[in-house]
Amino acid sequence: MTPSRTTPRVLKVAIVLAIVFNVLALAVLIHTTPIGFTLFMFVGQPLFVVAFVLLLAAILADLKAKEIL
Repeated sequence: MTPSRTTPRVLKVAIVLAIVFNVLALAVLIHTTPIGFTLFMFVGQPLFVVAFVLLLAAILADLKAKEIL
């Protein structure tokens, strides 16, 4: 596939992962339990990192497709 078709899909996945991270963070903020905090630390943090890496990859792919980089 061309970068122009995969970029929106990657961005959608990154947005969904960021939303899941924010929901977990909100749950920990509202009512902190040991299980909720552990879930947030072991699932939420890696989700945010993956979302950030996907966002950077989409940005770089778009810049390369437009021959800016």
